Amino acid sequence: MSSLVGIFIIPLIGSIVGIITGHMALGQIKRTGENGRGLALAGTIVGYVGVAFAILGIILFFAWISWFTANATNFSAA
Repeated sequence: MSSLVGIFIIPLIGSIVGIITGHMALGQIKRTGENGRGLALAGTIVGYVGVAFAILGIILFFAWISWFTANATNFSAA
């Protein structure tokens, strides 16, 4: 659940929380033999995907800023 919050509401923080709790759940499942491995694995994977999208978004944002400042002289107000 926190991984989905990470993708749609709080991109980086929620995804990191999803990764941490997913790994905690996988460790507990391995130790105790409980059910829910698929859900814990899905939360972990969605968390990693969310972090990857956040990093990609940050890289694209800075690339856009750098392109815009490099071409700022081409945009005139007249």
